[in-house]
Amino acid sequence: MDNIILIGMPGAGKSTVGVVLAKRLGYRFLDSDLVIQEHYGKLLQELILEHGVEGFWDIEDEVNASIKCRQTVIATGGSAVYGKKAMKHFQKTGKIIYLRLPYEEIAERVGDLETRGVTVRPGQTLQELYDERLPMYERLADLTVDCEGKTLREIVIEICDRMAEDSEKKKAAKKSRAEGKTEEASQKEILKDKDIREPLFSFLEEYYGKMRIIEEKTMGRSRADVVMVVPDALYGIEIKSDADTYVRLADQIRDYDQYFDYNIVVVGTSHGEHVPEHVPPYWGIITVEIVDGSFDFYVLRKPLPNPKVKWKRKLELLWRPELAQIQEWNDMPKYKALGKAKVSEKILERVPQLIPDELLRNQVSEILFERDYSKVKEVLAEYRKGELQKQMEKETDPEKLRELKEKEKRAKEAGKNLPKRLKRRRRRRLT
Repeated sequence: MDNIILIGMPGAGKSTVGVVLAKRLGYRFLDSDLVIQEHYGKLLQELILEHGVEGFWDIEDEVNASIKCRQTVIATGGSAVYGKKAMKHFQKTGKIIYLRLPYEEIAERVGDLETRGVTVRPGQTLQELYDERLPMYERLADLTVDCEGKTLREIVIEICDRMAEDSEKKKAAKKSRAEGKTEEASQKEILKDKDIREPLFSFLEEYYGKMRIIEEKTMGRSRADVVMVVPDALYGIEIKSDADTYVRLADQIRDYDQYFDYNIVVVGTSHGEHVPEHVPPYWGIITVEIVDGSFDFYVLRKPLPNPKVKWKRKLELLWRPELAQIQEWNDMPKYKALGKAKVSEKILERVPQLIPDELLRNQVSEILFERDYSKVKEVLAEYRKGELQKQMEKETDPEKLRELKEKEKRAKEAGKNLPKRLKRRRRRRLT
């Protein structure tokens, strides 16, 4: 793939990182927002005012889909991920990299939404926009880079290192094919993560019973290959096929250990003998090989409870409306004006004295069992609508009540125009 496409929220640093990354790689640099402005001879904010939010998305989609270049770092607008044609075009012509920052840091950087040319619906807050887009960025990214607490140089180096790692994997697979091994042995050597996933999910379902799979979930500075939800715990699963290396495993382990109750590494046969040296003793190990044309999984070591898991990190996996559900279940105040991080702190102040660990684990699992990725925007819109209704029931000032009704009307209109989302693959077995 020739190009590198940077996606992320406004203020994530796509243009800044893009310029330095292009210089380091010897690539050209292109800012898609500037391409749009040059094409129409107008500022982004002028186009938004003239055509509306969704009209601007159509413009952005058409312009981005028409970009033709090679060996170029492309910094996209924050709303580029709404464009189906453009994102398919980018997937074919380059590697998509998501620059991730927590909401609090985005809020500090963005400033005035209107003057910056950010596409927000009437009445929509930056927090709501962040919660809406986050799953889209994660789903579309080939690579996610967590930028929190990192310098510009560290971000650029991490991108280059991880791209080099991908290149090494491809070279290793190519070398295996060139060595003229037997057909079966060659198949084992070039087996990739994507080949293992579906057979692995079937094996996990048979082994654990009631479960649900969530793929490619951002956790800190890494991304979990698989998150398995069971009724009372979350399992982080890292897949290391025969084509993979251990280059980044130590960093990944540190992130997995913060987020999940149990962790498992799934390895191809070439790693089976050595992987215990690379993972902590409380990590589970599952080996996989092809026997007579079928995938054969073996539990080499069962996982033990993770002693390093942090509740603060686990709650980061939930959306803001899902945290509100936990608040309701535990008879907590609403904290309507607080964002995700602050609400999480309020919940954790009650653990374990008022909310036992076991109860909170069960509640998190129940929420993730019910999560529907095809209705991300609907969930957020319904949450906003419910909060508005509660405010209106309590409001006695006629003028403020009128303002709330207008806000509710705008929220309903926005909900009607929500585009359909692709469903993420998920698996659930009911017992």
